[in-house]
Amino acid sequence: MVGILIIGDQEKVRKSLVIAFKKQGYEVCDELDWESAKQVYGDKYDLVIADLEGKGQIGVEILKAIKLSNRNVEIVAILTPGLIGTGEMYSCEVYDCVHKPFLLTDLVNMGEKALEKKKLADKVRNLEQIMSGNKVVS
Repeated sequence: MVGILIIGDQEKVRKSLVIAFKKQGYEVCDELDWESAKQVYGDKYDLVIADLEGKGQIGVEILKAIKLSNRNVEIVAILTPGLIGTGEMYSCEVYDCVHKPFLLTDLVNMGEKALEKKKLADKVRNLEQIMSGNKVVS
């Protein structure tokens, strides 16, 4: 099953996202504490949605750590206008960014597109492994 991790300090935002993605049939985990979130991402999740409100450089460093832990995870960042630049987010290899305020449906659609991209990238990696004679990794 596809796993989604939602990180952020605002419980209302996190819980709304959990409900919305669970309605779409995804397995969802949410974390309030950024330090705890660092311990749980690994290979367990296909998508991380990170609300970076008020996080500044700490948020950027956490996103970089997530990508170092799992190069194949997709990340969608929720930004507060003026705090972190979109360009800086793309340097963290995020799939996309959304600025507050946002429509929940827009973020769910963005997350689903990120998951579709990951699914296609996984297929390409598997085909490349088959072509090179290496064992296929699921």
